[in-house]
Amino acid sequence: MDTEAIPSITIDSTDVLLSDLKGMSRDEQIETMRTWFFERYEDPVERTPFESAEGGYIYIWGGPYDAYDELSIFSDYVPDDVIKELAHDLSMDCPEWTSAEKPSDYEDDYLELILADNEYFKSFNDSIAHINEILAANVGGAAQAHLFGLLYVSVITAVETYLSDAFINTVLNDDSHIRTFVEKTPEFTKKTFNLSEVFSKYEGIKDEVKEYLLSQLWHNIKKIKPMYKTTLNVNFPPNLGEIFKAINIRHDLVHRNGKSKDDKQIEITKEIIDALISNVSYLINHINEQLNANG
Repeated sequence: MDTEAIPSITIDSTDVLLSDLKGMSRDEQIETMRTWFFERYEDPVERTPFESAEGGYIYIWGGPYDAYDELSIFSDYVPDDVIKELAHDLSMDCPEWTSAEKPSDYEDDYLELILADNEYFKSFNDSIAHINEILAANVGGAAQAHLFGLLYVSVITAVETYLSDAFINTVLNDDSHIRTFVEKTPEFTKKTFNLSEVFSKYEGIKDEVKEYLLSQLWHNIKKIKPMYKTTLNVNFPPNLGEIFKAINIRHDLVHRNGKSKDDKQIEITKEIIDALISNVSYLINHINEQLNANG
């Protein structure tokens, strides 16, 4: 069979023939399509500019994209009801998508700024201090509810920034960490190449690691947690349920105007923000103490 004539997709840097999906189970089809989708599209909240005066997001990265429309590439190989099921789930999370991050989206200066600054713990504490200062302001009425929502989101952003800057700075400034990261990260262990490519691959490995790290969603604790463990031998504390819940609430505050999936208004109070700050501060202190001890 001439496989070159059969359309294919790339998932985790591996070519997959679309025709192979016909022999997969329903769950396997959905998981394959989901992986393909998230490698190419992202929630605009991650980095797309928002301008309320212009009516919402400014799609500088492309879009807005509809999940079902984009999944139509699989229509000749996967039953339509399977595609609709996945599209519905994706649309419940985000009604309109934009292009996922690519290394080319970032200027080299951005990465160099991270690598040159090892004050990520101080930056986290400064952010929390600023949030607490604003939280103490005498704001009432509807403006207070809006402010509390913004501050809640800002706490999660402070966590995300610390997790990304601490990991990227620590790993890319130490060749032994880069080696451990490559040897322990599934996306790298699955890659294959010809022996004739070994030297070019070796020379470009640091750039590949940079690109991979810049593409991560650093509030995805379920994925970031094992990266810290396997690469830096840093353990996250147990019982992260409240932080996982907070990340989901942040999503609803940003995307659903403060409403949950079942259309219930999410109430954010000062006490809720205080509790969140306490939880995330414990998390970040726990991680930072281990980074200092290991360093």
